Amino acid sequence: MTLKYEDMKKIMIRYTLLLTMVASIIAGCVDEAENPTFANDEVPRIFDWPTTNMFTMDVTDTLRLDFTVSPADGADFKWILDDEVVGTEKSFQKKFAEGGAHTLKFVVTRNGVENSRSAALTVIENIPFEPKPYNKRVVAFLSRNGTLANVDLDHITHLVITSAVVNAASETLVDTTFTGMDLKNLVKTAHSAGVYVMLQASGTIAQPQGAGLYGDYSFYNAVNDPDMQEEVIATLMKFIADNDLDGLDIYLNNTSEGALDSTKVGKFYRAILPSLPEGPNGKFFYTASVPGGWTSGQLRPAAKVSRMDWVNIHGFRYEDIPPNAPTPHSPYWAFTDLAATWESFGLPKNKIVGGIPAVGFHYFLPDDVSGVGWGNLWMYTAYEGYKNILTRDANAHTKNKLDVDDGIFYDGHPAIQEKAQYVLDQNLGGLMIWTVDNDTQDESKSLVKAAYTALGNP
Repeated sequence: MTLKYEDMKKIMIRYTLLLTMVASIIAGCVDEAENPTFANDEVPRIFDWPTTNMFTMDVTDTLRLDFTVSPADGADFKWILDDEVVGTEKSFQKKFAEGGAHTLKFVVTRNGVENSRSAALTVIENIPFEPKPYNKRVVAFLSRNGTLANVDLDHITHLVITSAVVNAASETLVDTTFTGMDLKNLVKTAHSAGVYVMLQASGTIAQPQGAGLYGDYSFYNAVNDPDMQEEVIATLMKFIADNDLDGLDIYLNNTSEGALDSTKVGKFYRAILPSLPEGPNGKFFYTASVPGGWTSGQLRPAAKVSRMDWVNIHGFRYEDIPPNAPTPHSPYWAFTDLAATWESFGLPKNKIVGGIPAVGFHYFLPDDVSGVGWGNLWMYTAYEGYKNILTRDANAHTKNKLDVDDGIFYDGHPAIQEKAQYVLDQNLGGLMIWTVDNDTQDESKSLVKAAYTALGNP
């Protein structure tokens, strides 16, 4: 059947009228919507308070806070600083005359129902940076999701923020987004404790283990292109200058045997040299991080860059498949072999910084292991942060393995003592921890404190 033009016109008019009616009904419903009502006994909720329960500021700044409260109608507000009420409005601001540590509490009361939040407040004095003395380096890496609350500044010498992600295929060639970290105040706080803060540049990182994504050469592809390389270096240096950072670490983590041209890798390491600044504190560190295993040779040019202050060597991710598995993923033999390998590349011993993972490897293999291989090992294993391992066994710090399923292998205090002793015996540069987000803040069980003490640091 063929519709005539007049019939089609009538249908379209009716259809248009129907749409208009539906739109009017929806609009009417929106107009008639009322604001939510709250019972008198409902708890007033406080939104956007930092999960770390920490505020850090410079003494030259003014503290300004204003959080969303719901329901806020009829509510009373109190800001309490060190047990003294200093404000009774929802918003709060204060200028401090000097630095110091404080406790800040925000109390909301509505119809006798109270809710509150408390935080540690650190006001940093604007004093000259003075690096702490140390015997050997303890280099702590902090992931993009980390905060100042994850960092034990008393037991590290250098803090590396990981990472500015370089991706040739991304619209944003260098991603320097560190949501929630409050990087400027983190740097000020670290500097006040005598700790240098550096930026790591890398490809995409698989967390928590710190590996590059398999077959992803986006970082290498970017720096292998002259125009992109220039933009990468300029972007990194601007970000470093804007945030008063003390160094740059290059982690060409997305490497596979034969995939990278080591000659071009060496050219990139050297291409950065002319752009290196003096640093905000009279010293700017230039370092590299390298994975272990069969890919080491691809990055060996780092050993020949004399300006390179040290190389962080990831002596972990050595998990295996049956019949060899389960096995430690951060074995002592790998730690010592990698140190010897990089020395053979020409890297001075005092520039070798060996890696300690704050992550363990958990095996839960099937009864029939004949079908387990590299392609499906992920189905029968998992990475676990060190602080999570401590929830399984309060004495886990005294061991290197938990007998859970087919074993959780990790570096506890015994492994740290053994590796630290090797560093001292061989006069290596120190130890690095990947990443401190996964360490514990309990100093009696902490990995960074165990490393710092074992290396003979004051």
